[in-house]
Amino acid sequence: MSVRAFLKDRFLLLVLHLVCMGMLSIFLRLTGYNGTNVAIILLFWVVILTAWLAVTYLGRRKYFEETGRILENVDRRYLLGELLPASFRLEDRLYRDMIRRSNKSVIERIRQIETSGQEYREYIENWVHEVKAPLTGISLLCENGRQPEHASAAAQMAASAADPGPAPHPDARMRETLRAVSMENQRIENYVDMALYYARSENVYKDFIIRRTSLQEIAEEVLEKNRLLLIKNGVRAEVDCPDAVYTDGKWIAFILNQLFLNCVKYRSAQPVLCVRTKRGKDGVSLTVEDNGVGIRGEEISRIFEKGFTGSNGRDHERATGMGLYLCRKLCGRLGIGLRAESKYGSGTRMQLHFPVGNFTGREQD
Repeated sequence: MSVRAFLKDRFLLLVLHLVCMGMLSIFLRLTGYNGTNVAIILLFWVVILTAWLAVTYLGRRKYFEETGRILENVDRRYLLGELLPASFRLEDRLYRDMIRRSNKSVIERIRQIETSGQEYREYIENWVHEVKAPLTGISLLCENGRQPEHASAAAQMAASAADPGPAPHPDARMRETLRAVSMENQRIENYVDMALYYARSENVYKDFIIRRTSLQEIAEEVLEKNRLLLIKNGVRAEVDCPDAVYTDGKWIAFILNQLFLNCVKYRSAQPVLCVRTKRGKDGVSLTVEDNGVGIRGEEISRIFEKGFTGSNGRDHERATGMGLYLCRKLCGRLGIGLRAESKYGSGTRMQLHFPVGNFTGREQD
């Protein structure tokens, strides 16, 4: 608070004092006081008024500076009414009471919104768990339907040799249909998983199970999960992850699944997916690299933003801009570094860095 602003706020009071001083001077002169006595009286008046204004200004400035510091240092600023410094002024106490009542209403509204959001997240989680059951059932039915594939293939080859005909065998058409259904079912399951992990991303710690995790096993598990998709698109996968880290394997599997799906979605004519780890002094780095279309240089800094699809996403169907956003968010919750490198037209490299913690260090020692 500046002196000028303070005096401007007291403008009417100062005008009142000037009017009173003028009227007093006229009255004293009319009652026989000489000019010297009147000047002395006015001088004392000005000194007392100046001292009062100075003390008032310093007190108000200290009060508002302390209030400003409290406001800057508190995270939940809607609690300012509970933290305002004490004041003997009536208007300060009234303002504080009104702010408290207003803040109480805000806090109640925030609690309602948080409760509603929590109930919605719980509903989404329950819905996802319920819908995953029939998805798993469809996957098992498709897998069971493809079980006699090798035996039927041999029989079909023998029948074709005996009676070559243009029409494909009904079993072959059925297997192809089951394979297509299984792939679409896997796509649905991926989107369902994305909804589940998005709902849980704010409270990841509630679902943490930190244990020694083999990155080789996790990578192979995710590749097996997307086996049909990789085969259909001719993706050759190479995995070399001999290192183990302490983390939550389920969340890492989801992150790798999103990275692998991006590699397939933005693949080249002869797609290759490489997954490897490297141990350093400060931790273990897991690299997912492909030879796909790559990312434009002006877009690389925005790929982790929520809803950002970029030029590649606009060229491909069903790009939501949520996969990498969730990966970055979950990596932050897990304490894992995630960065991207890419050269447009040559491929993309995504690197997850698992830092060495005290617990990991003690275990290795």
